[in-house]
Amino acid sequence: MICFILIFSFLFESVLSNIVTSSTLFTPVFVITSLTILYPYFNVKKISFVVVCSICGFIYDIIFTNSLFINTLSFGLCSGLIILGYNYINYNVYSSNILNIIVLVFYRLISYFLLCIVDFVIFDEIDLIRSIYTSLITNILYGVIMFIIIDLINKIFKLKN
Repeated sequence: MICFILIFSFLFESVLSNIVTSSTLFTPVFVITSLTILYPYFNVKKISFVVVCSICGFIYDIIFTNSLFINTLSFGLCSGLIILGYNYINYNVYSSNILNIIVLVFYRLISYFLLCIVDFVIFDEIDLIRSIYTSLITNILYGVIMFIIIDLINKIFKLKN
């Protein structure tokens, strides 16, 4: 189930990013949102979750960006925040979306700082703020829908105790 959802997230993000321009309020980062929702299904295998997040970041680098290893590192750092976040919250739709918002903001901040450090692209703070608020609307909606679908699949097939 985890692989299917991650593949779906990559495909859906690529389709939606071709339809929606980057200047709108709807910038998808569905892979991070999916990883945030899927962490409890890794059955406390923290190292495997960090590895899966880093691999997803590497694939994200190859497919969507031209910045090799920036997203690999960003996704790996986000996995640590997801693990830490789930130590303090319950797994429900509200707390998962609050954690999703925190992880999205963290991802944008880390990506911004890593891109500035390596002088890959020069951004200003307005670009950072714009990238944060444009990704929140779509990803929160996607997170709610994915949470409901995953929870429904979990209840039908009894995948997680």
